[in-house]
Amino acid sequence: MSTNRDPILIDIPMPIITPRLMMRNVLPGDGAAMQEIKVESWNELCCWMPWTKLGVGTVDDAEKVIRENHAKYILREDMMVAAFTHDRRLIAMCGLHRFDWEFRSFEIGYYVRKSEHHKGYATELANALTRFAFGALNARRVIICAATENGASRRVIEKLGFGLESLTKADALLPDGSVTGHANYVRYDINDLPDLNVTWG
Repeated sequence: MSTNRDPILIDIPMPIITPRLMMRNVLPGDGAAMQEIKVESWNELCCWMPWTKLGVGTVDDAEKVIRENHAKYILREDMMVAAFTHDRRLIAMCGLHRFDWEFRSFEIGYYVRKSEHHKGYATELANALTRFAFGALNARRVIICAATENGASRRVIEKLGFGLESLTKADALLPDGSVTGHANYVRYDINDLPDLNVTWG
């Protein structure tokens, strides 16, 4: 992939398919489903996600977020992804963020709806996005960050063989106002990434 090509001309193949998931960029009309999983998981999201400070919002608020992020996807500025089971139930929001197309660096983010916790979905979708970034987007660097106290998220990241690059003591506020640091993990390839059958396009 040429590093001097205008990013808007870069094709991003969708959907991403794993043994249990169909993942694609968000589309207009996804707001109601996103709001449903946000409401279901609100107490857990409020522990870690800075955007929860804005409140749970309405379906219209969620649809606005979806459409804004759909526009960012078209402009190749960000890639919010909806992850569905193969029976079309939305179970997670995830994606690739903080694009650097010149160096080809991407950051993975995700959350899984509360009723689907402890089923390995976070590991599966993060593995898939890692493979997609390196395989479809020719990434040189893939990052995942977690609040230092977020043990569940850090276990997923470490299970996928991401290396701890840096650990900050205090650099942000959690939604409840308490101070947190961040564990910043990185991969430079998919060597020794746990096996997963992933296709895209």
